[in-house]
Amino acid sequence: MKLCGRYVCVGVLSVGALCTAQAADHAAHSHGLGNLELVVQGGTVKANFEIPMESLLGHEYLPRTPEQKKAMADLQTASTQASYFITLPAAAGCQSQSLQVNSDMFKGKKSEHSDLDAELAFSCSQPSALTQIEIPLFKKHPRLSALKVDMVSPKGQSSVTLKAKDPVLRW
Repeated sequence: MKLCGRYVCVGVLSVGALCTAQAADHAAHSHGLGNLELVVQGGTVKANFEIPMESLLGHEYLPRTPEQKKAMADLQTASTQASYFITLPAAAGCQSQSLQVNSDMFKGKKSEHSDLDAELAFSCSQPSALTQIEIPLFKKHPRLSALKVDMVSPKGQSSVTLKAKDPVLRW
């Protein structure tokens, strides 16, 4: 998956490059609403999250109090595990291949609107068992109420909004 301006470009088997236009609100920074770009192709799962730090920490400024500093340190530690973001069906036999997490706040940089950006990739030995993905972030961060999901799956392209009350994406 490759971001190219306002488009997400993904390779799709023999079809070649596929670019889907992102909705206008994708670039917008809305508290409580994150974005997930997801590609499920064969035994590969790739996911890109963009979530406002306010939705994860309750603020977007550098931590000031001991409690805020601890919350950010806890987030930084927890976000080093792919299972913090995504739970894949055990029957699919998926292994995390890569995880990159970035935030200006983790680097001590001030920003008017700070996000957490995470890029994950999995390799799955039983891709036929990939029929859903659970997003555990909702349980850990009650301020996160929804994720706008743009995805390419074995059933084609789709765009849905995943809500905290049902954090499972099915196809």
